Amino acid sequence: MVKIEYERKSRAAKRSVNWIEELERAGLSPLRDEPLARHTSFKIGGPADAFVTARTPGQAAASLRIARSAGAPVFFLGWGSNLLVRDGGVRGLTLALGGDFERIEFLGPTLVRAGAAVRVPQLVVSCAEKGLSGLEPIVGVPGALGGAIVMNAGTREGEIGPFVDEVETLDLAGQLSVIARSSLRFGYRSSNIGTALIVSALLRLKRGVKADIMAAVARQQQKRFQTQPIHTFNVGSTFKNPPGRFAARMIEQSGLKGYALGGARVSPMHANFIENFAGAKASDVLALVDLISERVRAASGVQLELEMRVVGE
Repeated sequence: MVKIEYERKSRAAKRSVNWIEELERAGLSPLRDEPLARHTSFKIGGPADAFVTARTPGQAAASLRIARSAGAPVFFLGWGSNLLVRDGGVRGLTLALGGDFERIEFLGPTLVRAGAAVRVPQLVVSCAEKGLSGLEPIVGVPGALGGAIVMNAGTREGEIGPFVDEVETLDLAGQLSVIARSSLRFGYRSSNIGTALIVSALLRLKRGVKADIMAAVARQQQKRFQTQPIHTFNVGSTFKNPPGRFAARMIEQSGLKGYALGGARVSPMHANFIENFAGAKASDVLALVDLISERVRAASGVQLELEMRVVGE
């Protein structure tokens, strides 16, 4: 009981600190105790102490400076599509992007600048309509551009990393900088961008025949409709594929396809997807993740690695 009371008092103190009032005085309209379940594709997640949607780089920088000066932690939230927020929520500032960050600009024959909040399917289709090729394999990635670049989102057919020419970022002090292609490093579901907030990215694509590109986009979309549970609450792939193997097949071979624990379930359609099918809590999902990991390790000796990000208390 002592620990519980301490945690309650600690959280109450954090909610009342004056940095949130400073966000309000700066016109940044923070939402207090905003349920993050409203902002994730899983529809799971406890409250954020302060939730701000920045619509300009200036607003984002001001939010970061205020949080930094108060020593408050900062969490960047994109589309919330590769994310599990624990039931206790997220302390400090949760910063989301809109407005100017949702712009797409076509700058030349093959160059496109897009804001970090542009949704990947929208970007791919917009480029295809301009006869620009390269991004077709990621049309089914359910996320925003910023997050897609940080994790080098992709499929078996291709990733976004090879097409990123430069990235514009804000650091936690609100300072703007540009990372050139020569300094960027991309790996399997990873990059070297670190903790900075992506503002926008310059993409260098390839010219192609519009009809052919649109047909390739349609094929990718159809494949996703046929193989993934897109109409359920999920975060996409739960685990990364081990080298030379497929996580979904390993989970299915362990006998867990369709298995439910609390309100969470291994998708009957695709075993590397966990679904919130009955009001799941984060604790249900994490318990199911542990069970899957144990079963697969026992059967194959392989330790699966999470692809989805887990944050919060």
